[in-house]
Amino acid sequence: MIRVSLGDASLTNMLSRQSAALRTAVQQASNEVATGRQTDLAQSLRGDVSPLLAVDASLKRLEAYKATAGDAAFQTAAQQAALAGLSGLAAGITTTLLGSRDFPTPVQVDAVAADARGRLASAIGLLNSQASGRAVFSGQATGTVPLASSDDLLAALETAATGATTAGQVAAAVITWFGSPAGYETFYQGGAALNPAPIAPGEEAELATTALDPAIRDTLASFAMAALLDRGMLAGNAEERAILAQRAGQGLLTSEDSRITLSARIGTVEAQIESARTRNGAEETALGILRSETGSVDPYDAGTRLETARSQLEALYLVTARVSRLSLVEFLR
Repeated sequence: MIRVSLGDASLTNMLSRQSAALRTAVQQASNEVATGRQTDLAQSLRGDVSPLLAVDASLKRLEAYKATAGDAAFQTAAQQAALAGLSGLAAGITTTLLGSRDFPTPVQVDAVAADARGRLASAIGLLNSQASGRAVFSGQATGTVPLASSDDLLAALETAATGATTAGQVAAAVITWFGSPAGYETFYQGGAALNPAPIAPGEEAELATTALDPAIRDTLASFAMAALLDRGMLAGNAEERAILAQRAGQGLLTSEDSRITLSARIGTVEAQIESARTRNGAEETALGILRSETGSVDPYDAGTRLETARSQLEALYLVTARVSRLSLVEFLR
C-alpha cells in the first residue's frame, strides 16, 4: 500500500493551482491577441468605466437618430417622386387644355376630357403611394391612403355642381368644394400632419406635407374640372364644355408655381436630413474609434505574455510529470 504524505498532497495542490492560473493566463492572453482588446476591461480602466458608458450611450443615441433620419429621408424622397409625377401629368395636358376653345370639333374636347380623367386617376394613385407600407401623404394616419378613388371624387363633384349650366358655374362649384371643410377635407382620409422627426441632437425635420396641401388641392381641382366633362358635364353645350376645359388648363398652369414651391420646401428638408445624417455618421465613426481604442491592448505585449504563460505552463507540466513518476525504484536510482 502506497501512502501519500502531507508534503506530497500539498505539492499536488500547489501544482494544480499553478496549472489553473497559468491556463487562465494563456486563455486570457490568447483572447487579447485574437481580439486586440482587454479581457477584463474594468480592470484595465482601474474600475472607472464612466467614460466608456458615456461613449456607449452616445452611440445608442446616434443609432436612434440614424433610424429616424432614415425614415424621414425615405418619406421625403417618396413625396418628391410623387410630386414629380404629378407635375409630369399636368405638363402633359396643360397646353392641350388651354387650346380647347380652338378645337375644330367637339370630339377633340371629349378626347382631352377622357385623357384628363385618366390623369386624375393616376394623380390620386401617386398621392396614395406608400413607402415601406406607410402612406406618405396621410400624415399620422400612415396605415390609410389619403384619398379614395377618382370616381368617388368625381361623383362628389357632380353632386356639388348639380344645376350648373355654364363652365363658370361648374368651375366655381369645383373650387368651392375643394376649399370647403365639408368637401375635400371630408374626402381626405388621412390624419393630422406628422410631428417633426428628430434627426440629430437638438435638430428636427418638418414632415408636415399631406394631401391637404393647397398645391395638391389646386392641381386635383384642375384635373377634376376637365375630367367631369368625360362624365357628361355640360352635355350638349360644346362651347361651355370647351370653356371648362380651358379653365382646367389655366388652373394647372397657375398651380405649377405652387407645386414647384412645395417641391422646393420638401427639398430643403431633404438637404437638412442628408446633412444631419452625414454629421451623425462622422460622429459615430469618431466614437467608434474611441470605443475601439478604449481597452485595446498592445499586440506585442499580449503576444509576449502569451508566450511567457505558455512556456511556464509547459515547464509546470514537465515538473508535474516528473513528480507523478516518483517511486521507491526511481528514488533508489
